[in-house]
Amino acid sequence: MLCGSCAGLLRSLRTLQLRAPGSLPAWSSARLPTLPVWAAASVSAASPGGWYEALAASAPVHAAEEMLLSAQETTGLPWWGNILLSTVVLRGAVTLPLAAYQHYILAKVENLQPEIKDIAKRLNQEVAVCARQFGWSKRVARLTYLKNIRRLVSELYVRDNCHPFKATVLVWVQLPMWIFALQKIGKSRFQMYVTNFVRAVSVLMVPVAATVPSALVLYWLCSSLMGLSQNLLLRSPGFRQLCRIPPSRSDSETPYRDLSAAFCAKFLSRKR
Repeated sequence: MLCGSCAGLLRSLRTLQLRAPGSLPAWSSARLPTLPVWAAASVSAASPGGWYEALAASAPVHAAEEMLLSAQETTGLPWWGNILLSTVVLRGAVTLPLAAYQHYILAKVENLQPEIKDIAKRLNQEVAVCARQFGWSKRVARLTYLKNIRRLVSELYVRDNCHPFKATVLVWVQLPMWIFALQKIGKSRFQMYVTNFVRAVSVLMVPVAATVPSALVLYWLCSSLMGLSQNLLLRSPGFRQLCRIPPSRSDSETPYRDLSAAFCAKFLSRKR
């Protein structure tokens, strides 16, 4: 939705720039939004028929365009202020509640882990006994264990209404989702690969960001700052209690102090 808002803004700016003076829309008689120089230069440099044309023709982008134009007409802010305001409002009204719901689901799933481990242990013992009694092979015993453990874990998720797939709702609404570093979890080889991949993508995005329109860069910056603030807010014990997120063993009573200590230990200690 937020990416669609930015694309809608670029499309509307391009439309305003190319429209003939005698064919202005009806709302322009009241007050024509001032087209900033940096936006006009960025939009005019884009060639027609590119990837943004297909994106701008979609229904969500049309809705976002109308929303941005209405917001600009109502507030009278310049376009850069309109981008900042729209990003903050959409982030706070859409992604923040979804992120809180995501943490709610993940906390309930985490609290189920001791029960799941206990069920897995007892089921493993029962399958071993049945394998000896009925002469099952290792393959049959393993398939029986996997089939029953999936069924029992699924019943637990249904009982507590916390299927992990519900935690992905934020991914489908806002892409890319900001993944905040988890504490007290050792780095596996896969996590190291992911970290290196993200670093490589960050470097490659520098020349990409240098060629996109300035309005899109402004949106990226504002959205990133809002995402960081959102993740910090969701670590607050008071805010988590306000959102009725159940406490879990990974929660900390002093999350910001822990983050500061981890930052100093990782970066500042290397310089000494």
